[in-house]
Amino acid sequence: MADIISTKNITLSGARKIVAAATAYAAELGVGGAIAVVDSSGQLVLLERIDGTMSAASALAFGKAATAVAFKRPTKKLEDLIQSKRIVMLGLQGTIENPYVPLMGAYPIFDGQLVIGAVGVAGAETGENDEVIARHAAATPLSQ
Repeated sequence: MADIISTKNITLSGARKIVAAATAYAAELGVGGAIAVVDSSGQLVLLERIDGTMSAASALAFGKAATAVAFKRPTKKLEDLIQSKRIVMLGLQGTIENPYVPLMGAYPIFDGQLVIGAVGVAGAETGENDEVIARHAAATPLSQ
């Protein structure tokens, strides 16, 4: 077993592709929103807020993306878990370095099986819009 592993991260160029896909899809839906892309450690790579979007959406999008990368799963899975039976998960704020926002609207970005970042969307009028925009953006093809 190796003592050192190498990791991959989304680049600024990749983050720009993700944000472009998200903003284009938001335009198709006729909504605004804020889109945040974080790297594999949850650090912000790119944030864009569409004109007219509430200011709080920027912080929410970042928190959602950071939560998705920390837990390596879509934030909707966390929200569903909290709503169904694990309300104690609301107390996890502070367990990750960045804001913990377990609300639908963020997806990890994968290179094969490896999480290289995440995208979070907030302020697209409904949680369902945040969710579909983030899912669409996370599926954007990225080059090696």
